[in-house]
Amino acid sequence: IAGDALCQHIFTQAGRLLAKHIVAVLPQAQQTLFSGELGLPILCEGAVWGSWELMKSACHGCPLLTQGDGLNAEDKFPCVLMTLCKSSALGGAKLGAQNVGAVLPLDYQANVNVFYRHSFTNQ
Repeated sequence: IAGDALCQHIFTQAGRLLAKHIVAVLPQAQQTLFSGELGLPILCEGAVWGSWELMKSACHGCPLLTQGDGLNAEDKFPCVLMTLCKSSALGGAKLGAQNVGAVLPLDYQANVNVFYRHSFTNQ
């Protein structure tokens, strides 16, 4: 891929799109997501995430996340990109248990593999 300009362009665009998606959901995200141990958790599914290294610089270098176009002056938040290492059926079982008034304790951090951490700030 090092010499393939088209591939480089596609992964750069994918990184920028990820940044735009992060900014788009920020206003609707529950504040508890930002205060948790992981920061804003972003679950990543699909084979494209095996190419994260090719998208990374375009994502966290995106002006939306670094120059204030998408953030307020006081905004600063950590985020993590992660994949599931357990079945997504666990989440369904937890929701089902809640629906009938039961508690199904889950160790969320044991169910995910964090592959990237970053703290976005408005500078």
